[in-house]
Amino acid sequence: MKLFRRHILATAVGAATVLTSTSAIAQDRSLALEEVLVTAEKREQSLQDTPISLVAFSSERLERFGVTDLGDVDGLAPNVTITPFPNSRSSLVVFMRGVGNNDSQSTQDPAVGVYIDGVYVARSIGLTSDVADLERIEVLRGPQGTLYGRNTTGGAINLITAKPAEDFAFRQTLSTGSRDHYRSLTQVDSGKMGPVAAKLSYLVSGHDGWVENTGSGENFGEEEKEAARLALRWDVSDRLTVDYAYDFSEIDGPQHYYQPTVTVVPGQAPPTQEKRSGKGAWSGGTEPSDTEVSGHTLIATLDTSVGVLKSITAYRDLDESIVQDYGGGAPGFRVNVTVEQEQFSQEFQLVGEHGPEWRYVAGLYYFEEEGLEEEFDTVPLPPTFTPAPVEDRVIDSEAKAYALYGQATWSPAALEHKLDVTLGGRYTVDDRSATKNSTIYFTNGKQSGSKEWSNFNPSLTVDYDWNEDLSTYAKVVSAYKAGGYNVRSTEAGFQPPFDEEQLISYEAGLKSTWLDNRLSFNAAVFRAEYEDMQLQQITNNATIFLTDVYNVGEAEIDGLEMDLMAVLLPGLTLQLSYGYTDADFVEYIDQRNGSPTQGDNIAGRAVMPYAPEHSYTVGLDYQAQTPLGALKASVDYSWRDERYGTAFNDDLDGFFLDDYGLVNARVSLSEIPVGDSQLEVAVWGRNLSDEEYKVHSISLGTYHAAYFGEPETVGLDVTLRF
Repeated sequence: MKLFRRHILATAVGAATVLTSTSAIAQDRSLALEEVLVTAEKREQSLQDTPISLVAFSSERLERFGVTDLGDVDGLAPNVTITPFPNSRSSLVVFMRGVGNNDSQSTQDPAVGVYIDGVYVARSIGLTSDVADLERIEVLRGPQGTLYGRNTTGGAINLITAKPAEDFAFRQTLSTGSRDHYRSLTQVDSGKMGPVAAKLSYLVSGHDGWVENTGSGENFGEEEKEAARLALRWDVSDRLTVDYAYDFSEIDGPQHYYQPTVTVVPGQAPPTQEKRSGKGAWSGGTEPSDTEVSGHTLIATLDTSVGVLKSITAYRDLDESIVQDYGGGAPGFRVNVTVEQEQFSQEFQLVGEHGPEWRYVAGLYYFEEEGLEEEFDTVPLPPTFTPAPVEDRVIDSEAKAYALYGQATWSPAALEHKLDVTLGGRYTVDDRSATKNSTIYFTNGKQSGSKEWSNFNPSLTVDYDWNEDLSTYAKVVSAYKAGGYNVRSTEAGFQPPFDEEQLISYEAGLKSTWLDNRLSFNAAVFRAEYEDMQLQQITNNATIFLTDVYNVGEAEIDGLEMDLMAVLLPGLTLQLSYGYTDADFVEYIDQRNGSPTQGDNIAGRAVMPYAPEHSYTVGLDYQAQTPLGALKASVDYSWRDERYGTAFNDDLDGFFLDDYGLVNARVSLSEIPVGDSQLEVAVWGRNLSDEEYKVHSISLGTYHAAYFGEPETVGLDVTLRF
């Protein structure tokens, strides 16, 4: 109750600040919030006109928050949790409203879809790679099954890159900071050369780790990143535009340090420490990990008499080789994984309208991927504690998906086009096959399987504009996630495959602006019913490399989101976002072979993973023009409640993550004239209170191990533009 009061107090303080500033706002009628444009419904429209609970981050806000990859968004959008996967820091575990997938493998899909310029990114591996030129990130909370398709039971994240400009431009940013942080971003726009324009972005960055390696090799968490993006736009005619983009990203460096934190079995665990350790070692020294991601995208856009017809063709591939050790200085469990994946997708979209009464979206979609995953794991065996292989597996997989979707909005003239009724549907067919070779745990060494799933996802939304500043909506939406094969399975857990999961969500929302657009307040309440949930189950904490995936049962999720933005005083803006999630299992059938509760409903002992009850962010922005240039300052605080990293385990405390809050700030002076150019200088800080918080925790049978988040970090950015 004390914690709940603290959250209510924080919300009340923000609201009181807004209310007490109303008179000051009203005195200056020239102040107004900027309009935010999004493409969440496949057409460009105002965020305030989009009946979706979403948060959008412009390039300016991304720069303010120091966002260079998707992992940096963690903590910025309430009811959204983004955590690196334990084996690989380049892989992200993404949850929205308590819905996600806490594993990363080539044959199981995420529950939150990630898209780059409309192209679905099938694997979570490489999501921490830098995107060299982001224009905007849109976070769509809640299932998006109609327009975005399979694997969006939790929601969708759109990464939109910047397009070539019509005029020549050059930007160079150099950064330095704590732990030998460095970053160089170069962006060049060619400007329009006849019908063609180009943009080239190149980024290189790196930093030392925050855990000193007392053994051989580099420090833990040390990394070097490189990213590049080439974008070309060809205006073939007044009606036809062709965009091509190539992107590349690479991450090099050892993985993070899992330090032993709690002893479970005395005498059988290395020395433990619950506070963040500044030094550590791997038995045998650290080994480098490497992740490479690249992609090609070709988009043709044609204006026709019935709407805008768009073709999106894309190819992406990834290669990753990682080494992770959980021993914490003593000989321990070590994982060696290599992953190769390539995907191709083709989508045709038609977005149009018929008079003021009808708007529509229709599309055809095709997707295919191939994957190869190899894992070799070792543990030390007494009495010599020489590493011995405990798993040696190879998985080949293929997947194909086909979809047909459509959505139509009716806005009757009889109600002055204030009412929008939107009906949509998507039919999807998924075909997946996999072969697993396991020389240690499979009696016959090999198992194979293939299966097809299909699903129809309808949606209904009713949106009413009470006036130009206030609208409310209600919606019923559905989504599903395809079934698959578990690459980490025991021999008994590979066949039959786990089945599809489905979710239906009921939501009511409000979009509003007040005080002549000086204040915006958006809110949504929701209830989701989750069926046939796919969940990983560690069968034995002494062999955490073996998990089985089960369709365990049902869950109910209730919650709300509130997003407020207000101009308090000339140049001073408040941003406040809050999320509440109440997620509970209704049915969780224990399907572990040999378990004392096998076949029983153990929902009372299970928790919804990565579903913090409360989360919020609050920030202040200040802007002023000075004789030296434009001054901008911001400070932000984000909070996340306690949560668990797994749904059920015989040692559930080993997966517990405590609550924490982070303070970030940035001050910049821009538009400083330097000849024909402009200079910007910025100082910034992250985790300024030096909070000690666990990013991930795991039970290893005899002890718990965890790795901690980045300590206090400060830096300096210098940018030249002309």
